[in-house]
Amino acid sequence: MKKTMMSERNAKQKVSHRGARFLALALGMLILFSVTACSTNGEKPPTPSESVSPDIDKEQPDETEKNTPDIEQDVALKKILLAAPDTKLDNVQYEDVPEAFRAALWSFADKTTRLALCNDADKNALYSPISLYYPLAMLEAGSKGATRDGLHDLLGLSEQVGSDQLRKLYGLMTKEEKESIEQIANSAWLSNEYRDQLSQDWLDKLSRDFYASAFAADFNDPATSEQMNKWVKKATRDKIDPEFTPEYFGPDVLLALINTIYYKSIWKGSYFDEQFNTEDIFHAPTGDVKVTFMNGGSSDAKHLEGDRWHAAQLDLVNGSIRFVLPDLGVVPEMLLEDETFLQDLQNGKWRQCDLAIAAPKFSYRADINLLEALEPIGVRELLQEDVDFSGMLKDDSILLELAVSKIDQKTFIAFEEGGIEAAAATVVVVVPTSAPMPDDIVKITLDRPFIYVIEDDAGAPLFVGIVRNPKAS
Repeated sequence: MKKTMMSERNAKQKVSHRGARFLALALGMLILFSVTACSTNGEKPPTPSESVSPDIDKEQPDETEKNTPDIEQDVALKKILLAAPDTKLDNVQYEDVPEAFRAALWSFADKTTRLALCNDADKNALYSPISLYYPLAMLEAGSKGATRDGLHDLLGLSEQVGSDQLRKLYGLMTKEEKESIEQIANSAWLSNEYRDQLSQDWLDKLSRDFYASAFAADFNDPATSEQMNKWVKKATRDKIDPEFTPEYFGPDVLLALINTIYYKSIWKGSYFDEQFNTEDIFHAPTGDVKVTFMNGGSSDAKHLEGDRWHAAQLDLVNGSIRFVLPDLGVVPEMLLEDETFLQDLQNGKWRQCDLAIAAPKFSYRADINLLEALEPIGVRELLQEDVDFSGMLKDDSILLELAVSKIDQKTFIAFEEGGIEAAAATVVVVVPTSAPMPDDIVKITLDRPFIYVIEDDAGAPLFVGIVRNPKAS
């Protein structure tokens, strides 16, 4: 039997279509004072009855679907373009991506998310597993021996899970429609000094399997940093500015691999309306703060309960977002210590329910040094000690050994009445090892730190975040 805990006023009211707007307004006043689960006695929480247009940046995407995965370049970038990406696969269907590959992606997300998000318990955090997965897979394509085996294990690659699935997923993640945009892009920036040492076979793999644009680069020249900044900003619709400089890269760099993700989608249903917003308290780790809550609901939402948490799912035009509220006395970091938490969340037996939800509006940016954050699972050792990236090099290359000196990720999220907008940019810097290494109904009220997970229609783990203070930017 499903549990129901409703306020006295809600327990006496039933939702009708004609009365939905009135009860939704009542919900805006009462929702913050009660917590409930799915109802089985016919009593439904109020839901807004009118949809709202997207208000994130007040922009609408073009309806034309692009057949090339490349980012349209300005004149300066075209001058240094060495190779354009291959033509992306057409007519890929979601069922063309095997479940074994999706399982590998979510396993990778579980391995890395806790370490990426839980280093600072006082700040909001955001991480894109898929934005790290692609450049690591690009590294794997140029690795051999134990390095290749280690990356295979980390990424979950096998005979059934490999470059063919990555090509298909890329096709599904590159689309632009009226109510949603999803754009993934890869690029390789190759040092003018060393690029003639690189294997053409590996460069061909970057173009064919990862749709990566290849650019000539002088990492000591501020103009190169500015061109890289422009590429990332263009790919993320100006949401991410990496602020690269020659000092960031250092004096001796072979190449830099960059992945970007841009995602924007309106809600699939009429979940929120600004007129029902209220001001109330969010219990942040550093003290209570007054924030704007969006009050809404749905008669077609999903709910899942765990041992120390309960979660609600709302659908977007492209994919969904899941909100995970830890029980009192439990913090998000404790949930993420479970090595299969995200996979269990994704594979759980979600039940249809009526949902009333109060969620704080939030928008923030995050930066993560992933090489440092993922050190406990051996990523630094895998990519810096006894590394074999000889698959990137020509057989007669003068460069005997390579290593990864940096893996950094910048992210952005905006959660509002109209929908969700998010972006990520991940950079992996490869150097000759002579270069110095850095030390580097449910009624759910989200009024305390919570986790959210965004996946797209392809089933890819796009973003995982923790909101610890909705007012922090």
